[in-house]
Amino acid sequence: MNLINLQQIITRKKIIVPFYHTVAEQPLPHIKHLYRMKTVEEFQKDLDFLLKYFEPIDIETLYHLHIHKTVPKKPVFHLTFDDGMKEMYDIVAPILIKKGVPATFFVNSAFVDNKVLFYRHKESLECENISIDEFLEKEKPYLTTEQIKDLSKQGFSIGAHSIDHPYYYQIPFDEQLRQTRESLDFVSSILNQKLRLFAFPFTDYNVSKQFFNEIEPDVDLCFGTAGLKNDENPFNIQRIAGETRTFKSFEVILLKAYLKYWVKFFLKKNTICRN
Repeated sequence: MNLINLQQIITRKKIIVPFYHTVAEQPLPHIKHLYRMKTVEEFQKDLDFLLKYFEPIDIETLYHLHIHKTVPKKPVFHLTFDDGMKEMYDIVAPILIKKGVPATFFVNSAFVDNKVLFYRHKESLECENISIDEFLEKEKPYLTTEQIKDLSKQGFSIGAHSIDHPYYYQIPFDEQLRQTRESLDFVSSILNQKLRLFAFPFTDYNVSKQFFNEIEPDVDLCFGTAGLKNDENPFNIQRIAGETRTFKSFEVILLKAYLKYWVKFFLKKNTICRN
């Protein structure tokens, strides 16, 4: 028995939800000053690791397991990607199809069709002294509506990721609701998808219990970014980041997440509670 199997048994966490943003052969100028993205080879190694110790599941299976609080017989994972980057269509989807891995892509309604650039991507470009308008026009870094529809036809699920990616704890409550509902409605307007899915931009830190009560009729599953943690909200799932500021394989990331979970379990701090 190795460390991964041991941690699965000790923590009883048999469902994990990793998330990434993008994958490319070379560093992307709008990403490189924000975090260390994975190359195609590194991403494939992460997938091979996941497939060795977990079974991939689609979003419908994850929904039923989570809502009904069912513990799967074998450890499982559902893969997710944020920000709706064009590499999802050009690079990621073909790799996932080849390996038989379902995934959910979360998109920001303001960025789809390359209408505007995410402000954090602008900050990275400014470090490179690259014209933002020219980059957006030439590179078209985000998915188009037609690409999103095609990804859905290929069997991938699509979720909302807010309108323009704000920190939720920095915006008023009414704006939190607007960002969430309008982005969910955008996805519903272009796709006939059974589940309404939402991933918080950046983090769900300090998002109130009242917020979840308000949006409960509008969404089936929400996703945070707090790592391997429980959440008192019945339809909110915490995810594990597959990217870090310096390179780490997902095996290393997951082992650290298991250890952190175990420590917080003893400190009774491994569940996110809402005020």
